[in-house]
Amino acid sequence: MILSDVDIKTALKEGNLIIKPTPGEEQIDSTTVDLRIGEHFYRQNPELVNQRGVRVSVDIDNFYFRAFANSYLQETRKNRSGKYVIEPEIFYLASTYEKIGLPTRSKLAARVEGKSSLARLGLVIHMTAPTIHCGYGPGIITLEIYNYGPFSIAVTPGVSRICQLIVECVTTEPTTERRGRKFQRQTSPKGQRHDFKSYKK
Repeated sequence: MILSDVDIKTALKEGNLIIKPTPGEEQIDSTTVDLRIGEHFYRQNPELVNQRGVRVSVDIDNFYFRAFANSYLQETRKNRSGKYVIEPEIFYLASTYEKIGLPTRSKLAARVEGKSSLARLGLVIHMTAPTIHCGYGPGIITLEIYNYGPFSIAVTPGVSRICQLIVECVTTEPTTERRGRKFQRQTSPKGQRHDFKSYKK
């Protein structure tokens, strides 16, 4: 079952759905919550990926993302107006401005999806794996962004509504513990984590 705007507001009030900062009324639609683009955009370093005579290969059976990210990801800088520019035919890793938490006791899970207005420009906001598991967080959501369109698209951190969260009910409380999972409580698209106890509202 997908939560309506009424259910979403109730879940936020009761602490069963954590979104920090708390979304404003303009962010909550009938069955979704709009999330804004956060700080830090990364792309693969072209100097490493496009070396002449060198082919980078990834073995997914022996793949540690944080080590890979530290070696191959390059931070994209904002332009003079404080915006990130998403260029055509480039893959980016970015994050939501909001941090999301789905306490296990809440029996809620979620999906993050793109927005139709941006899809019409050719912008894919979340390339795959949209599921946010029950028990996640709190942490940012990493977005896998690719611009299939011909236009450069500018977004402002903390302002531009880049994607939408769909919240769903889970029939029973999960027994699988999420704390040890690799992207639990992440604070960066590179996979760094934080301690919820030190989280500032």
